[in-house]
Amino acid sequence: MFLKEGAVFIADAHYHRGIREEFIQFVQQIDTPQLFLMGDIFDLLVGGIKATLEENRDVIALLNAVSKKIECIYLEGNHDFHLNEVFPFMKVIPLSLQPLYLQSPKGCIALSHGDTFIAGTYAYYAKIIRNPIVITILNAINVGNWLSNKIQTYNRAKKLCKKIEDFETIACKRVLLYQCDTVIEGHYHQNLDIECDKKRYINLPSFACSKEFMQYKNGAFITLKM
Repeated sequence: MFLKEGAVFIADAHYHRGIREEFIQFVQQIDTPQLFLMGDIFDLLVGGIKATLEENRDVIALLNAVSKKIECIYLEGNHDFHLNEVFPFMKVIPLSLQPLYLQSPKGCIALSHGDTFIAGTYAYYAKIIRNPIVITILNAINVGNWLSNKIQTYNRAKKLCKKIEDFETIACKRVLLYQCDTVIEGHYHQNLDIECDKKRYINLPSFACSKEFMQYKNGAFITLKM
């Protein structure tokens, strides 16, 4: 896949109806030939769990309309996954197929939501929660939306905008895990652009925190505010 001039990257909007709705305006105003949705666009959206589809149906419809007009690539996050059937006109990249590699005039670029290459308990949890059988069971037991409501109550109270101590060190370790000279991730909400061992690591701003996103323009990645 080739990176297009004017491409837009947005991460961690954490759209939550009635709380964080600025993402709707962003999509309505979008002007780009190529849109990368870098995960956690929704606070909770799981294909196969009907309550989450109903909760987000207006934004889903809006994104589907946009994806018929421009190229849209959705890298699933840890809050939004199992989305192939939800967004049939997009190229949906599940966690198992990340990173996504792009070609650009400046070489190879690796894209990931940011929770790739994490071992241990998290890796096990991430695999289990995405299992179609598990999703079917979760949908069945979500009678009266008790489970999805409980998760969303937790999400509402969660502090999204906080600095991670010594994230530069974490970033420089992560960049070595990829096969490209430029790595772009979301997930961590740190809005960081750093050089590590002649490689470039970009952690995208969280749209939920700052209403910022990134655009590729004239050979450079620039951060813009809505």
